[in-house]
Amino acid sequence: MGKNKDKKESFNLFQFLFGSLTVDIILALNTAVFYFMYYVPKGNENIQPFIMYPGNLINGKVWCVITSGFIHGSLSHFLWNMFGVFIFGKIVEKKLGVRKTLFIYFGALTISMLFSTMVYVFLLHKNVAIIGASGAVMGLISGAMLLSPFTITYEMILPIPTMVKGWMFFYADIQGFLNQASDGVSHLAHIFGFLSIAVLVYFLSHKDKKAMKVGMLINIFSIIVLLLLNHWLANNTHWNILPQGII
Repeated sequence: MGKNKDKKESFNLFQFLFGSLTVDIILALNTAVFYFMYYVPKGNENIQPFIMYPGNLINGKVWCVITSGFIHGSLSHFLWNMFGVFIFGKIVEKKLGVRKTLFIYFGALTISMLFSTMVYVFLLHKNVAIIGASGAVMGLISGAMLLSPFTITYEMILPIPTMVKGWMFFYADIQGFLNQASDGVSHLAHIFGFLSIAVLVYFLSHKDKKAMKVGMLINIFSIIVLLLLNHWLANNTHWNILPQGII
């Protein structure tokens, strides 16, 4: 009996770590590029044409829109993005399957790269290079929020529903962009990645669209309830459950 129990637990652990084909594919591709860049001699000397940079687009190197998403500036940058893929990629895949989850990942990556670059160039007049999978990860997060808003994630000490975690990320990126945070993070790319689901949903099936619409209503209703509760607490107990300045 004990041996059977051990086998079952080992199988569950294996499923937890390697049970998502989407996550396996994305992690394998990103890990291969990261290894090549940092552990192969001179591996990072010729990456300039693959970085999302306005000059590369002007010169016709359109592949940089995708390839730049596999280039990370540091180990921590790489690990945090892959951790996001591991958590939220599995949630989306359970609802949409491998093909559609990959579509959201690469669709969010493309939209975040293109639109953030256009804003930087034409509105902010900045010549900014964008690297990393963060925009794609934010697309997975927004997809997970709509498809499975109450799923619990364990990135923090306390278990937090996907919906709450997603809005926390979005709020942090809005704050980072508006305050022009000098943290080396393209908060604008994160924001466009998060919002990309509004475009990508139109390429999904009617069933998937309906599920996301229901998820959006749940998110909106939950936010309204949270704001009303916060208002009541602030007026009656002088205690806020939301950060100062969020409303």
